[in-house]
Amino acid sequence: MKRIVAVLLAGCMFLFAGCTCSGIIRYADADKYTPGGFTYEAEKITAVDVDWSAGGITLKNGSGTLSVSESGGDSLKEEDRLYWWIDGTTLRIRFCKSGHLSTVKASDKHLTLELPDFVDLDVDIASGKIEAEGMLNLGELNVDTASGGMELQNLFAKQASIDSASGGLHITNASVTGAFEVDSASGALTVEQISADSVKIDSASGGIVLGIGTVNSVKIDSASGGITIRLQSAERGAQVRIESVSGSVNVKLPNEKDGNTYRIGSGECKIEIDSVSGGVTVE
Repeated sequence: MKRIVAVLLAGCMFLFAGCTCSGIIRYADADKYTPGGFTYEAEKITAVDVDWSAGGITLKNGSGTLSVSESGGDSLKEEDRLYWWIDGTTLRIRFCKSGHLSTVKASDKHLTLELPDFVDLDVDIASGKIEAEGMLNLGELNVDTASGGMELQNLFAKQASIDSASGGLHITNASVTGAFEVDSASGALTVEQISADSVKIDSASGGIVLGIGTVNSVKIDSASGGITIRLQSAERGAQVRIESVSGSVNVKLPNEKDGNTYRIGSGECKIEIDSVSGGVTVE
């Protein structure tokens, strides 16, 4: 993770007696942070920065007075509670007190975070699922997750970047003005429908299912796992170049084939797929 330094246990997470040990967490400007859940005014915040160790995160859009809470609430010791600081127009949220070795139950550290519309969101999480209640309307979205996965129903953002070491990603619908990028070491990736200027996916292991709406360009690099591309805008069509070392290639839509390039309809969306192992299907 970018800013959390786990001094003990070499940054690893482990369980004992039902507790999660995060190692000693340290962060800058620790004396400016306040412990516990809180409320804040939406119009005063343009960016939210979260470093979280375990327990998962639920995201919600809202307006007016918004709240931030964790499942353990006031039952947690002060040093084990979330810590927060409003740094100008940036809200910063940390897992616990800086310099503290936290051994709380992961079930007591599920973060619920209400967000203003169009806010920039940066999340680093070591272990735990990220999910959303309802639509998420954001500015720039950056997520770095070590384990736990991510599930969103409707995502609207200026741009989105997701870096995942382990855990699946499932997005029902995504509309991104600029680039949508995913870098995944392990875990299935499903985006049922996406509209974006560009889509870039790097996957070491795990299947990929991508439903393409209005997208100008797509680039997919996959070492292992099947790839399914679903074109949902028949009028725009696509020009698909497929390089596959091992695995079948099945383009189910009417096309004009030239070597390893398939032109479907008007060919407006440019798609490049490089696959080492795993079949590629375009439908």
